[in-house]
Amino acid sequence: MYGGKADNLIILRDNNIPVPEFVVVTDGKSPDVSWEMSSVRSSADVEDGVSDSFAGQFDTYLNVAKKDLQEKIDLCMASVSNVGAAEYLKQRDIGKEVKMSVIVQRMIDADVSGVMFTSNPQGIMNECVITTGKGTGDNVVADKTETTSYYYNTNDDLYYYEGEKDLLSHEIIRELVTLAEKIKALLGDYLDIEFSVKDGRIYILQARKITTFSNADPSSFLVLDNSNIVESYPNLSLPLTCGFVGFVYSGVFEGLCRRIIGEGRYFDGLKPVFGNMVGNVNGRMYYKISNWYTLIKFLPFRKKIIPVWQEMLGVKNKAYDEKRDVKISFIDRLKINKRIISAFKNSPKEMEKLNKEFIRINDEFYKSYHDGMSNEELISQYRIIEKKLLACWDITLINDLYTFVYTGLLKHFLRKKYDDADDKTNEFLSGITNIESLKPVRALIDIAYSRKSISAEEFDKRIGEYIKLFGDRNLEELKLESPTFRTDPALLFKKIDEYCEDEAKLEEIHKNIMQDDGRDMTGESRRIRKLAAKCSVGISNREISRLNRSRIFGMVREIVLSLGKNFYNDGHIAAADDVFYLTYDEMFAMADEPFDARERIEQRKAEYRMYKCLPAFSRIIFEKNEFNKHHVSVNSHKMAEQTGVMQGVPCSGGIAEGEALVVEDISMLENAKDKILVTKMTDPGWVFYLASAKGVISQKGSILSHTAIISREIGIPSIVGVANVMAKINTGDIVRMDGSSGRIEIIRRKE
Repeated sequence: MYGGKADNLIILRDNNIPVPEFVVVTDGKSPDVSWEMSSVRSSADVEDGVSDSFAGQFDTYLNVAKKDLQEKIDLCMASVSNVGAAEYLKQRDIGKEVKMSVIVQRMIDADVSGVMFTSNPQGIMNECVITTGKGTGDNVVADKTETTSYYYNTNDDLYYYEGEKDLLSHEIIRELVTLAEKIKALLGDYLDIEFSVKDGRIYILQARKITTFSNADPSSFLVLDNSNIVESYPNLSLPLTCGFVGFVYSGVFEGLCRRIIGEGRYFDGLKPVFGNMVGNVNGRMYYKISNWYTLIKFLPFRKKIIPVWQEMLGVKNKAYDEKRDVKISFIDRLKINKRIISAFKNSPKEMEKLNKEFIRINDEFYKSYHDGMSNEELISQYRIIEKKLLACWDITLINDLYTFVYTGLLKHFLRKKYDDADDKTNEFLSGITNIESLKPVRALIDIAYSRKSISAEEFDKRIGEYIKLFGDRNLEELKLESPTFRTDPALLFKKIDEYCEDEAKLEEIHKNIMQDDGRDMTGESRRIRKLAAKCSVGISNREISRLNRSRIFGMVREIVLSLGKNFYNDGHIAAADDVFYLTYDEMFAMADEPFDARERIEQRKAEYRMYKCLPAFSRIIFEKNEFNKHHVSVNSHKMAEQTGVMQGVPCSGGIAEGEALVVEDISMLENAKDKILVTKMTDPGWVFYLASAKGVISQKGSILSHTAIISREIGIPSIVGVANVMAKINTGDIVRMDGSSGRIEIIRRKE
């Protein structure tokens, strides 16, 4: 009615949003206002629209004295004829006659002012951007003051800022984001909101649409989520790992689609989907979870399977586009269902075949691989692995589905019988004996325990056998750049020395871990016993494939390290380990036609130093394609408030009380003995440290995560999925955790 700017202010005022007093002038006459200083703003009927903002094209005047109001109103009304406005109309092909109103508003002598975008205009939909500076808003817009920009992820309630000074308190930022949510409910999702802060009070000066998002379609957004994948790729992963992981996932899902959908028009149409199952942003790995939903919708009973899949992977944000289903003819749907059911039914047999094939290929590789191989020979070795293993690894995904479905069914029937269904499920799952992923720590503890009673020759022999079998298992083992027992045997001897430091503790661990802790199923129904047995098969095969997966990465790591040595010897990189800063495609290109990559690698190292300062967001939603951040400076802030009681997902029963060790860096794990470990996530290599810990609390995870499985087998309490636990517990705090209920309590803060 009065133009977008004025109309929006009226809506905000009428809905109790803190807007400074204002009047709208339509006749050009100065109003009689009670305040001495005013802002005078244009409000044309073409301004602040869905597709056209007219930002800066009409006049605005700040700090206008009451006696000068008429003059500024006249100038503001006349700005409808500004040359810039006329050119904007022409460029935007707007032929209508412009009608101008004027807003006269009480001037806020602000401490700080700024602009908040409810979505990052670069194309990050769940990131608010707040740019602020000292004084009034004209100083910020005209670059008359130093500004600081805050980037706030609305899923995680985490933010960081870029700028020399931290100008806004935690409380102000949180209040701004809360106000933005209320304003979005009134005006729409994608907004540009001007604000001022005076004496700790926020004033909203105006709100308008972000025109770059005028045609945004949420169903087409690219959703990146780190649920589950963060266990394998915590913290930063270097470019070569990111590229290799992307290739592996694409190949595995291509094989899966070929297996269950078959080649043809559906398969061809899905190539952009299965070719983009994972991504990396700011050096961190994510599932492109929106693409996962697309593939899952090809499954029978997909509406029931999706919630089970979400729970098993620990997906927190369960929203997805339920209405947009894949279009498949009835006959083709029957064919696909038949293939899936057949693959599902044969999954245990196929997994057994895959495990045997892996052993053969693994043995062949280490018989043929040796130091001093040429680039051509090394790439040839890699292609063999790629062809013989990666092409058939898709059956592991069918096994994951097999495991998820039967675990979900087991929980369903246990809930009908028991009040503590989660605890009972954990009890049944821990009945899986001789679990494959527990073998490395069992063997290592046995070596440490037997060290004094065997000869030096026997000890060396057992070390050699251990490296051959389990040398690729260590912290962050699925990152190619991570050292392992195979690439650095000194790590293995160090770990043995740590176990041997406390003989009494070692004896106790050895006694407990060498036992197969089966569960008595007597008294349970035939259905529950059968479901528990199928869960056991699925989980056991899942853990075997995880160990074999680490061995595949071990073979590739050996090849990459050898290529790195060759590149270094030829003077193309500054150090052999710098090979990990190359992309996947660059490594192959350099092996074929060498080039000097030293300057490129130094630039990437600088980028990764910046990435390390950014918060690890669990979910990032892009309007289109993902992209990395580029900042001159970054200061990271944690948003979670301190609290004494927390709740997570219970995974392994028992109560533990003791000193917390907040693990921000893997080197801190050397002090894990008798501590309650608090971490963002774990990876399979943590198994060696969990054995000597009192318990483990993780910010990520589910009941089928590696943390849960191993802690159940070792017999220590574990709780996962504890929101912002890294910010709530400090190293040295005394905490009590109940692995049956998921409750965590801080007993005493470190002084």
